[in-house]
Amino acid sequence: MDEMSFIEPKPLGRRPKIEGQNMLKYAFALTIAGFVAWGVAGTAQESECLHGSSEVPTELARRQAALRFARQVNTVESSVYNQEHRYRGVNELPGVSAPPEGFRAQLSTDGTSYTFSIKDTRDSCHFAYFSDQMGMIYTAVPIR
Repeated sequence: MDEMSFIEPKPLGRRPKIEGQNMLKYAFALTIAGFVAWGVAGTAQESECLHGSSEVPTELARRQAALRFARQVNTVESSVYNQEHRYRGVNELPGVSAPPEGFRAQLSTDGTSYTFSIKDTRDSCHFAYFSDQMGMIYTAVPIR
């Protein structure tokens, strides 16, 4: 009779504790490195914002002009609504100046309500003002 050789299967079980501990150390180190990198990237991005804590006078003037534009839109929309009982599109508003250079305005209306935004196209942080028929003006930056 031919002898057959069998290889004994190795028992399934946990890996040695040392490997698990090393893996945990590596995971912890990667997590810390990720948080540090995220903090550095956030700081670098914030320093590139045109309207942050390091805003220069020319950017302050542009931002203030955008705020005046937002107030002008709200004022004229209110006046038009009081006379016509409807809101108009931005191109139909009498006496509203063009948005400041580097800002883009967008207005949506169904006649009974409106929303608009004015966004800085030059700002890497995408600063914006927005408002609606209630007349409150908000500042905004996107969620990161």
